[in-house]
Amino acid sequence: MPHLLIRGVSHEGIRSVSRALVAELANICECPEDYFVLEALHTTAFFGGEAVDSYPFVEVNWFDRGLAVRDAVASCIDRHIRSVGVTEAEIAFKVYEEDAYYANGKRLGASDAEREAELLALRTENGKLKEDLAKARKALAAGSGQNMSSKLYDALRE
Repeated sequence: MPHLLIRGVSHEGIRSVSRALVAELANICECPEDYFVLEALHTTAFFGGEAVDSYPFVEVNWFDRGLAVRDAVASCIDRHIRSVGVTEAEIAFKVYEEDAYYANGKRLGASDAEREAELLALRTENGKLKEDLAKARKALAAGSGQNMSSKLYDALRE
């Protein structure tokens, strides 16, 4: 994952850019190259009762990585597809949710109970940090800042 389904581009064209495309996509997505799958789809389009060339179209199936990464991926794919003589193409992203994606029969995402437990643990830790910060601020306000390390004292003063 990501999985690119490509149609309307010659198989030779896809093959010729595949290494450079995957290397650049892996860099953008910050994941290993072997996470990517490129598939050239055999399609036949029809218009006006005649078989015509399929319109160049790339469908990217993936887990969402944010708008900035999506924009960079789309730009990268477009540039590589155009480098093999394609004058125009469209790219669409299909986003999978981790809790609805299974690998070897096992769900990748956490269960609701696991997410709730993680959220509770984070809230508890946050509460403790807030208490510690309040105590440190109180000590600082009481003038006992001299008992703290200078770095902590300076940080709390800011």
